[in-house]
Amino acid sequence: MIRILIIDDEPAASNILTLLLDKHVPVTKEVAMCNDPELAVAMIADFHPTLLMLDVQMPGMNGFDLLNSIGSWDFDLIFTTAFDQYAIKAIRFSALDYLLKPIDILDLQNAINRHIVRKSQIFQQPQLVTNLLQNLKTDNASFKLTLSTAEGVFQFEPKDIIRVEGMNNYSKFLFNNHAPVIVSRTIKEYEELLAEYGFLRVHKSHLVNRIYIRHIDKEHLLWLQDGHSVVISRRKKEEIVQALRG
Repeated sequence: MIRILIIDDEPAASNILTLLLDKHVPVTKEVAMCNDPELAVAMIADFHPTLLMLDVQMPGMNGFDLLNSIGSWDFDLIFTTAFDQYAIKAIRFSALDYLLKPIDILDLQNAINRHIVRKSQIFQQPQLVTNLLQNLKTDNASFKLTLSTAEGVFQFEPKDIIRVEGMNNYSKFLFNNHAPVIVSRTIKEYEELLAEYGFLRVHKSHLVNRIYIRHIDKEHLLWLQDGHSVVISRRKKEEIVQALRG
């Protein structure tokens, strides 16, 4: 059974989310709501949720403040938020999940399915949230990317990532100072997340940090400073050449 606690200062928002869960998420569950973040800490202790669906923007105590006040926990976490580019980016960099308000039914179903898959790694949640809170104390340029794997939680600065290799629903990260790390997320997710840090999607299976690029040869191979090469797709060659000139 999934025990879901919704924390949102707007009763209408929590009621809508409860209705969506009841109508569109056909899993065995128990759902509770709390509309006062000041009372939420005690309710978490009483209800023992397996999943906390937490609003980010709340008066008096926002979602991040609430997490700071809890100390330790053993539940999974999905943030719910209206569009907040900075907060969403920090959440994504920290390998945590979120839903954008107004909540889309398919997004909700996918988020619950991801929660079910993550249940064996709930022990990692405190570390992921710690990483999130650290990111929130910095500016965008200083965010560290959290990679959550079956072996543990890792955190890296984008400048230390040489490239990302897509392998179906997995992504393999290769570094200049660390052994490779494989995570169960697609390369497309990281393409968008790392674009402003100088990463280029040179092929459907390759995302490359431009600071490690040496040159492109006549065979459409992109050579990197570590001596390895990756293929550039023909349709992307001109785009990549132009990007490297810019």
